[in-house]
Order: sequence, then structure tokens, then C-alpha cells
Amino acid sequence: MNKFSDSVPESALPLPASHAMFDGTIAMSSGSLRPEKDEWLQEQLVPGLKLIVVDRGELLCDLPGSGRQHITGPCVCAVWNQQEGESRQRFEPGRQLDYTTIALTPAAVANHIDSEFQQQLEASFQSRRFSGPRLLVLEASATIKSLHAQVATCPMQGLSRALFLSGKALEIMAHALDSLISRPVQEVGSLRLSNSDIDKLHLARKLLAERMLNPPSLAELALSVGFNTRKLTVGFRRQFGESVFEYLQNLRLDTAWRMLTEGEVSVSTAAYSVGYTPAHFSVAFRKKFGVSPKSLRG
Repeated sequence: MNKFSDSVPESALPLPASHAMFDGTIAMSSGSLRPEKDEWLQEQLVPGLKLIVVDRGELLCDLPGSGRQHITGPCVCAVWNQQEGESRQRFEPGRQLDYTTIALTPAAVANHIDSEFQQQLEASFQSRRFSGPRLLVLEASATIKSLHAQVATCPMQGLSRALFLSGKALEIMAHALDSLISRPVQEVGSLRLSNSDIDKLHLARKLLAERMLNPPSLAELALSVGFNTRKLTVGFRRQFGESVFEYLQNLRLDTAWRMLTEGEVSVSTAAYSVGYTPAHFSVAFRKKFGVSPKSLRG
């Protein structure tokens, strides 16, 4: 997951980034990238703990010990690595990915995280059962989304900016670590997904995106891709980290966010365009992003 760092691959278009470093062992970077090519990119893994807030965008990550995972924002990726290694990532060409990363060196983990908390982290990552680097994908809370937005839109310069970003990095780290150790340890269930099953799940997600304003029922969607409803619901959450309903709601709200931040549209227009009434839209939008849609219109 090192791709979320100061060095952006030649095949990606770097966009403005913010940086903060303090204590010499904790560092933060935040920005955007927009890949131009559909290719796997190799990355050297550095020992330590890295937290990556993926605000929007998606990628495939192939990490030794964790297998291949499809990651879709908004989410928080936590990478725990205690040795040198390599990972691979593949980003979706032409789609912008917004991120904030906080990286802790092994010294930072040892100096700033007490032994009891480290044991809780090891339990969350199941370090004793699995060797090598581990990747966990967590839900991005409304607080973390709001903190990421504050980092991305920070107007300060110089020392004030560095202090502001350092403080926000600590806040993000605190909330992400709290979510991480509170996360129940999940064993791999009995459902097995073949490559054909995974293709069908991607088709189901594509159908939902195409029919965002008039989505099929769960039974209709399952029938369309050749699943029963249980396999669709369990498989969808297993593959994408969210339920069918959560994906549809996130898709609508993410689309509205882009409309409000990239175009000259009113809040009511954005709401109706993604299938909400303005009143329900404002409530759902604030719950997801931690800010009101009106605030994005200045």
C-alpha cells in the first residue's frame, strides 16, 4: 500500500498534496492521483503501521499474506508490516483517487503505543496466525471523513499549516486505531467465491450503478446475475466490504459530492439527480461526510 506516498507512479497524474511530519517517526501525506494506464504497479513495503483514508476512488491491492482485495472508498486501510516485502496495486484509469495517509515507523509504534494496545492491534491483525504484512479495510466513520475533508481544504501556509496538518493526522490516527481495535475478529466463513462468482458480483455492482435512480430489487438483481439472494448478499459484502444497500447509498452520495464540488449545481438539483428529496438528502449527506451539502456551495 506504499503507493499512497510522496512518490506517484509515472502512469498516474499527481494532484496537489499536503504533507506533515513530526517527531521523526510519524508522517502524513494527503492528495489525489489519477492513473492514466491500467497496470499493476509494484511497491516496496516498509516496516511499521500505515493508515490510509481512501475518500473516493477504487483499486485492487495484492498483498502477501492478505491476498487480493478490491478497495472502494470511502474507507480506511490499515497495513501492519514487520518486515521488508512487496505489494502490488492496480488503480482504475481515469478515475481520481483522494487519500490521506499516516505512517508510523516501528519506533513510533514502540514509543507511542503501549504494550496492551499493541497486543490489541496484533489480535486485530491476527499476527500470530499469519506471517508477513496484513491489510484490513475498515469503514470510514463520519468523523474521519470530516477530518480528511479538513486536511484536503486547509487554507493555511507555512508553520500554521504544518501544525494544523500534524494535529489532524493525530486525530485521524486516534479514531482509526480506536475503530481497528474495536473491530471484531472475523474468521473466513464457509462461503467460497470462484472467479466466476467474483465476475458476477462485479456485474451486479455495475447493474446497480447503471440503474442508480431505479435500482432492481434484491431478488431481481440476484436473478440477473445467476445467484440466489443469500449468495448475492453474503458475497457482495465479502467482495466489496459493504452491503448492496450501503453500496447504492454510497454511490448516490458520492455522485452528489462530485456534483457539488466539481460543478455549478444547487443542493436541491444534486439531491433529485441521485434520487433523494432535499430534506432526506441533507440528513444522509451530513451523516456520511460530516458536513452539510450547503457548505460545499460556499
